[in-house]
Amino acid sequence: MLVDGRTFAISDEAGQMTAPTHGMVYDDLRHLSRFSFDVAAADLEVLAASAPTPLSAVIVARLQRGADPDTRAVLTRRRWVASGLREDVHVHNTTAADQRWTLRMCVAADFAHVFDVKAGLAGVDRALEPDEAGWSITDGGTACSRIRVSSPPTVVDLAGGTLTWSVAVPAKADWVVTVTVEPVVDHEAAGLAFPIGSIPAEAIPMRRLAAWRANAPRLVSTDGRLARVLEQALADVAALRIIDAGHVDRAVVAAGAPWFMTLFGRDSLLTSWMTLPFEPTLAVGVLTTLAELQGSHDDPVAEEQPGKILHELRRHGGGGPFSSRSRYYGTVDATPLFVLLAAEAHRWGALSADDLARLAPAVDAALAWMTTSGDSDGDGFIDYQRRNESGLANQGWKDSWDGVSFADGSLPRGPIALVEVQGYAYAALLGAAELTSVMGLSRGRDELTLEASTLRRRFNEAFWDEERGWFAIGIDGDGRRIDSLTTNPGHALWTGIADPALAHRYLDRLAEPALWTGWGLRTLAATMTAYDPLSYHNGSVWPHDTAICAAGAARYGRWDIVDLITDGALDAADEFDGRPPELFSGIDRTEAPMPVAYPSSCSPQAWSSASVMLLIRSMLDLSPMADGSLAVCRSDLRSVADIEIERVHHRGRNHTITVADGRATIT
Repeated sequence: MLVDGRTFAISDEAGQMTAPTHGMVYDDLRHLSRFSFDVAAADLEVLAASAPTPLSAVIVARLQRGADPDTRAVLTRRRWVASGLREDVHVHNTTAADQRWTLRMCVAADFAHVFDVKAGLAGVDRALEPDEAGWSITDGGTACSRIRVSSPPTVVDLAGGTLTWSVAVPAKADWVVTVTVEPVVDHEAAGLAFPIGSIPAEAIPMRRLAAWRANAPRLVSTDGRLARVLEQALADVAALRIIDAGHVDRAVVAAGAPWFMTLFGRDSLLTSWMTLPFEPTLAVGVLTTLAELQGSHDDPVAEEQPGKILHELRRHGGGGPFSSRSRYYGTVDATPLFVLLAAEAHRWGALSADDLARLAPAVDAALAWMTTSGDSDGDGFIDYQRRNESGLANQGWKDSWDGVSFADGSLPRGPIALVEVQGYAYAALLGAAELTSVMGLSRGRDELTLEASTLRRRFNEAFWDEERGWFAIGIDGDGRRIDSLTTNPGHALWTGIADPALAHRYLDRLAEPALWTGWGLRTLAATMTAYDPLSYHNGSVWPHDTAICAAGAARYGRWDIVDLITDGALDAADEFDGRPPELFSGIDRTEAPMPVAYPSSCSPQAWSSASVMLLIRSMLDLSPMADGSLAVCRSDLRSVADIEIERVHHRGRNHTITVADGRATIT
């Protein structure tokens, strides 16, 4: 899988796009549903396949005709994606004899919406048509795919979508053809980043990636896992950036590849929070863009309300809430997370005076939503209940239909107040109180601080389940505690809303076998009725969720839990070649010696990649201080491996953090 911004491409290891979920998607439409090369009367054996960057791949295969030693060659496919696809196909004649080969390229496009692609529901492949400079495939409306080649084919089969080259390759020589596929959306060409004749290494996406790498933090450690996973995480977050065409200096981060290559409120905000010391510009882009998309009126179908922060931005089409619109606001947590991130970005010095002034009205509107529309029943807790049948039934981060349940497996009745959302609201109120000194907010510091204090007291009374000994996942519409044991309270602890005595009792649960798998934390404890290790939210492991729970443990000084989680999570990331996926199975480490993949999990996933950065922050308790300094706040570092991290960003300056022999220094 290759990804760059709004473009992604999926194929098999040989580079062939033939399966129902294969293809190249741009702006949520599949502009290539089939793309394959074969050689007539010859065998192709893949020898190596690699993706040296998130947006490029190389596949090397042996080409042989039977057992004849004089008719063999090496076929290399080099592919790049960015606003389309380019592929260079090389045939290297490694023998001393001249050779003749017949290469065929099959190409098709069905323009299926990405939701249908994910579901394996293919559209109708459209016919290849000649145009002024090559060929096109059109959807009969405003979208098409333009196909260009560097060497004219010998035969073109329009109905079959096949281009054929009959080529003679002299001894010890090469034959090369370049193919490009450029999407056209609403009659506007995407602007192919790697056109024929250009040098790919000099293209803007490659230079942008090189610049990112040159300025990205660098880590060395006696723990070899740390450098590997951080380097991969930084590369993946770079690939998931989407550059706003109207604001080329503004980058946002997509939720994940392949299915969520779009701006998500919750995902993009949490990812930006996690990456602040490593890439602060994401927070600026995400906050600014979400402020522009903030709800302005009441629309029950889109779940939009004034001040509410967007859940997901999508192209028109597909199923569910996006069938007739491109904006959907069905999330209960993005709005407090927006305020929380604005405050944290200010602490790290990521926001300029102009940024703060521009964001102030949006922060004000978000705070107003939290205390009005966000609390539908007036009990002082932010809650959700979908307003349209096409919307999401659950609107927290566990947003599958059965993602929130009682210990006995039954489902609660709305409106539902989630435990983590109250924590986000608490942190948002305290953060807004800090922002009053730099933003002209309509509410004063004392008022916001008092509201936070009141919420904290009421939270600990309402959400702590003394009988069970843990925080409930939520309060339902009948006022009942939703009593299942989950990781959601770990998010609330991350914000500091829990009383320390109760926090420690909950944190003890994280190390128990019901939640801890050895690789990460199950979203739902194995002792709960709805538990299923292969479910989406009821017992699987989500790396970002595990990392936030570690951050919650760090907040309360539970370094035993932090070290346990960090060690297991790094092992899991290492098992996935340094790239923790969106989620994986909750099967215990004692049952399987490797983390078990979850089918169709996104990888890279923004907050999963960013979770590595949050683990490093939590392990050191790396924090911006009120006096403007940066500090490693963990006092006992004897169990932490020696580390040096260069180019940590804080208040416009680069810092080097060194941990050696249990002591930390920052320069």
